[in-house]
Amino acid sequence: MVKVKCNQFWSLMRQGKFMKDSIALGATAGLIGGIAMTMSNYLLYRRKKTEIRYGNIAGSLLMRPYKTKKPKNYALGLMAHLINGSMIGVLLVPLYRRTGLDFPLLKGSMSGLVTWQSLYTIGQRLGIYKTSPHLTRTGYSAVLNNIIYGIVTSYLIRWLAHPSMFQKVSPRIER
Repeated sequence: MVKVKCNQFWSLMRQGKFMKDSIALGATAGLIGGIAMTMSNYLLYRRKKTEIRYGNIAGSLLMRPYKTKKPKNYALGLMAHLINGSMIGVLLVPLYRRTGLDFPLLKGSMSGLVTWQSLYTIGQRLGIYKTSPHLTRTGYSAVLNNIIYGIVTSYLIRWLAHPSMFQKVSPRIER
């Protein structure tokens, strides 16, 4: 195992374009995107624009909703939320390999909306999450947070990926 000092790590992060492993790339980008999403959710929660935090929603997968109000249980739910963000980031890398790295704002927004549609909406309709928000503004803030997640993850995949990972995608023209 190569020992990397903290200063070397931050130097690599600043210059970007160094990750060659698709799983590590997706997990890192998804984790940082999940952190950005959580920060946005926290700010909206503090301003009373949403009624629930993602740590509470993800924690309701593991325990009863009233237990997620305790800090240690909220932290467990937040870890589950960030792990989920990392897993979705891993799934986005092959998608970007197939479609290319152009238009990261559009592709990130769309991937964030697909994430919201699949996790937030379908998860609540099927009863996977035991907590459910009641206010319309919570739904709007969830859309915004997932768009932020998609955009941040998309730009990070583009920024951190080594150029050899993504070949130029040429459009297929059949005659």
